[in-house]
Amino acid sequence: MAIVWSGFSTLAELFQWRRYIKLLLAVPVLVVLAVGSYKMGLQKGSMTENAFHSSESRVRRDVIQTPNSSSQIIIKTGGATYTRWGRTECPSGSDAVYSGIAGGSWYDHTGGGSNHLCLPTDPLWGRYNETNEKGSKLYGAEYQTPSGIDLKHFGGRSAHDHNMPCVVCRSQTKISVIMIPARNLCYDDWTLEYAGYLMAGHFVHKGRYQYVCVDESPEADPAGYRNEDGALFYNVEGVCGSLPCPPYVPRREITCAVCTK
Repeated sequence: MAIVWSGFSTLAELFQWRRYIKLLLAVPVLVVLAVGSYKMGLQKGSMTENAFHSSESRVRRDVIQTPNSSSQIIIKTGGATYTRWGRTECPSGSDAVYSGIAGGSWYDHTGGGSNHLCLPTDPLWGRYNETNEKGSKLYGAEYQTPSGIDLKHFGGRSAHDHNMPCVVCRSQTKISVIMIPARNLCYDDWTLEYAGYLMAGHFVHKGRYQYVCVDESPEADPAGYRNEDGALFYNVEGVCGSLPCPPYVPRREITCAVCTK
């Protein structure tokens, strides 16, 4: 019986062509696998990107809805914190973390802390031993013969010997904060939180304090006006020499500004 091979002269040639056909049939499968792998890569990339944005959204948690639209949101990216010395309230655009009283080491002690503190009025205690005197002391603070300040909160009377309040503030929109000495305005692209006068301890006292910016229109702590000393705040002036004059001028009160961005 004769066998017709449809154009193939030998059986070996037929098998060779069958191998070619199998390879051709396998190409679509490889293409499908490649496309599927590419799509999976896109999905993984999308998941990674979504995870990043989800993490970012967790970092920026302060989101509020506008009153006129349930879909529109305002993202609050603030976080800069600073102390407003001499006041009990924060400027507009900042929230009060807490208000309190200024404190520090005794003005004439040679040891102890060298920084001023804004002490809350609702302290919490851990373990304590009232029979044992502690090696470091903490006192309240007073203004000392301040000049240049606005006395409207003192009824026009002197602020001398009044206790100093303070408030710790957190900006709603700004993330950086600096205190600029010798200026009562911020540089370009910075926002003024408050302006005031640079103050520190007296130069003849044994204790030393960091310079702080006291508000130009300070208030008094209602706890009292009793000349009890403690940490004392004095105006700062420049001394010509290594400090160039001009632009500095002797006997003038050094200003300051707290700025955010």
